[in-house]
Amino acid sequence: MAQRLNRVGERPLPSAVRRLRHRVGLVLHRYPGARLALLLGPVLIWMLVIFLGSLGLLLITSFWRQDSVTGAIVQNWSLTNYQFLVQVDVYRTIAIRTVGIALAVTVTDIVLAIPIAYYAARIASPRVRTFLLLSMVLPLWSSYLVRVYAWRTILSGDGVLNWSLHQIHLGSVNLGF
Repeated sequence: MAQRLNRVGERPLPSAVRRLRHRVGLVLHRYPGARLALLLGPVLIWMLVIFLGSLGLLLITSFWRQDSVTGAIVQNWSLTNYQFLVQVDVYRTIAIRTVGIALAVTVTDIVLAIPIAYYAARIASPRVRTFLLLSMVLPLWSSYLVRVYAWRTILSGDGVLNWSLHQIHLGSVNLGF
């Protein structure tokens, strides 16, 4: 009788491990919610820890004050920053404007994103879906493209690097741009 192999050339798994894998597989097949929780759970927990941890640290540091002489952050608990925010007109105006812009952007994004996402997921043909996906992802590449063009400008034959080297009489460098 041939032994059951886990993978090609590997030793067979003990029967207890095989039974456990089979049971876990049955549970995950029978309950799609469990499969979803198993897949998304660790990622969501990690993202929440990072997100909430960052916000918590930001909140804690907002209660610290800045030394007026050295400019160093002093870890004494104080409400001075919040007093400035409420009492000084410039800070209050900027805070109100920032919250207003954040709310406007959030509402606009929700109003635009939900119908587009529904259309892309349920109605659009594969070709239109690809176009919509590309039109949403392409702006995220812009910072990369800006960096590439900046490096091309710096390293080109008539760029900043060669101009600087020419100014200090070191000649030019051909870097292939």
